[in-house]
Amino acid sequence: MPGAGGVDEVEPVQQSSINWANEEWVVEIRNELDQLLRDSTALEPYSKKGSIYKVPDLLKNLNCKAYEPQMASFGPYHYGKEHLMPMEKRKHTILLDFLRESGKPLESYVNALAPVVQDLKDSYDALDPRWHADTSGFLKLMVQDGCFMLHILDRWILYELYLLGSLETASIRRDMLLLENQLPMLVLLKIDQVRNGGEPREKFIQDLVLGSWDLWSHEHPLMGKCLHVLDVYRKALIWDEKYVSIAALSVKTFQLWSAIELTEAGIRLKRSFSEQKGRIAFNANDGVLTLPRLEVDHVTESTFLNLIAFDGLHVGDLPGEVTSFIYFMRQLIKSPRDVRLLISSGILKNGIGSDEAVVQLFDSLSKEAPMLNQCTSKMYHDVYIRILLYRRKPQNRLRAYLVHAYHESTNWSPLAYWSILAAILLFILSFLQTWYTLYPYYHPRK
Repeated sequence: MPGAGGVDEVEPVQQSSINWANEEWVVEIRNELDQLLRDSTALEPYSKKGSIYKVPDLLKNLNCKAYEPQMASFGPYHYGKEHLMPMEKRKHTILLDFLRESGKPLESYVNALAPVVQDLKDSYDALDPRWHADTSGFLKLMVQDGCFMLHILDRWILYELYLLGSLETASIRRDMLLLENQLPMLVLLKIDQVRNGGEPREKFIQDLVLGSWDLWSHEHPLMGKCLHVLDVYRKALIWDEKYVSIAALSVKTFQLWSAIELTEAGIRLKRSFSEQKGRIAFNANDGVLTLPRLEVDHVTESTFLNLIAFDGLHVGDLPGEVTSFIYFMRQLIKSPRDVRLLISSGILKNGIGSDEAVVQLFDSLSKEAPMLNQCTSKMYHDVYIRILLYRRKPQNRLRAYLVHAYHESTNWSPLAYWSILAAILLFILSFLQTWYTLYPYYHPRK
């Protein structure tokens, strides 16, 4: 019945006559809760250990090929698939070559990984029970795939991949950046440690990965603890030390202006060369937006979709940063004119053909990764706010209006600029002709 204030009165909770406390499922959950309360570290496996995930069907159904290896499997998720078996024979050959060059026996590598095998298993968020039961088989897989991956990284830097063809190598490098096809970084560190007979070389492994994808710089800092190759690639795109401690995404997405629209407002686009100063920044004093160099090729879509999937599934440092970066670039690239401008600024390298193809690629990302349009990180929100305040200045708003109106009136024709130059030249010539005509009249010769 409604109360005096028009609000329904809440009836008191009635006690059941059945004692549910002794039900099996109630007792089981209560015991699990007691265990968690006794040992707070028991929560860790649920939040931190897993780092290699199975991509949800929600994403796979939109573009399943983007998440599937074409040439080689790394780790257990895709091991044994028929179309990948030919590369397993090549892996064995490369393993023998790796052991010969290192001069260390196979058992040294197995002994290095055996003490941490449970940590390696825990890295896989959806590991099949058969791998939990078959520790020996799992160790064999880690050793063989780890040596194979290090061989690819080593030889790519030295241009000595003589055991693999160029087509095979390109496909394998694409497969190395798939979320479901990762090896725990601990595997590479342990194998490299045995190989060099010293301490773990975390910076060395990171530099191998960065160099293999042309992301390396002598100024690049150690990017914290990286979980696998895809994580190194991810952090290389967006690493900024001052934003590492930001806990979560808290800002809705915004509609940024295209590259052309920014230049119309007097903003200059420049490539960022100093990774230590952050990968993206806007200086309101001189109106310069700096962005990292981005190479777009035939594997960019697959790589970006896997980065977005990892960003959405993993709980860790720099949450959502790479998704925000891709969204930021998608906002900049809205037409072929934007692509040409970014190429001329040294920010974009087009390796897939026409400028229109680049636009279509970034358009497809928003369709194949729904979370791309949901939120943005604080780093990019801060940049957006600075640009917004810069554009709101009266002189910049007037400039943007006039330049845009001119471009629209000339239909962005390159000939329009020549017509302006011709008009200016004609004006100068007319002025000089008038001056030479009038000068003798006012200054006659004596």
